[in-house]
Amino acid sequence: MKNKITICLAFVALLLSTNVSAQAFQKGNINLDIGLGLGVYGTTSTFSTTINGLTITNTEKDGTASSVIPIGFEYGISNRFGIGADITFSNYFINDSDKVNIERVTTTDFGLKFNFHLLNADKNDLYVELGLGGSKMKWTYAGSATNIIRSANGSGTYFSIGITDRIFFSDHIGIFFNLGYRGYNYSKIEAELTSEAETLLTTIGITDYEQSWKWQMKGVHLGTGLAIKF
Repeated sequence: MKNKITICLAFVALLLSTNVSAQAFQKGNINLDIGLGLGVYGTTSTFSTTINGLTITNTEKDGTASSVIPIGFEYGISNRFGIGADITFSNYFINDSDKVNIERVTTTDFGLKFNFHLLNADKNDLYVELGLGGSKMKWTYAGSATNIIRSANGSGTYFSIGITDRIFFSDHIGIFFNLGYRGYNYSKIEAELTSEAETLLTTIGITDYEQSWKWQMKGVHLGTGLAIKF
């Protein structure tokens, strides 16, 4: 009887070990994802202009879109949970009518992510992701003689939640697809004036001039890319 129980336990252990080894995501895995995607957002901007102590504000709602290059790292702390970090580069599309004044708008995000793996099959790794981090935004203005702003810079925070499916072709190489929500909040973006504008303002008696704005974006990220497992 003892021999039969021992054989049964050994057989169950073999099945369990085989199932674990067949999982696409396991404790101790290191995953690197390099992708290309698209972001589409609704925006709310609150502009503030201060002239000699008098501040004028106005709020605008609009939309924007960007190309997105995400690079993600994840470490498996269990067979279901992973933690990691993301760095994301975004380049925003400029309307033809705005290209006269604006040359480029870019952001760089860096944050932490927490993943829960829902489906963990042999070659398929489906998980939900929660991300939190910081973001830097830069506006570069065109060299038009009518522009008084050279560039604008600001920093903020972001929150993201989404779902990703990794499909592996081998033990180490695969492809991923993701879809998620992403929200940004830039508390203050400050404009840097051109030297010509600063001279002109001083000449006409304006000694205190500042342009800044708050920028909020909420929208959808979608993309695909290369999944590498170590």
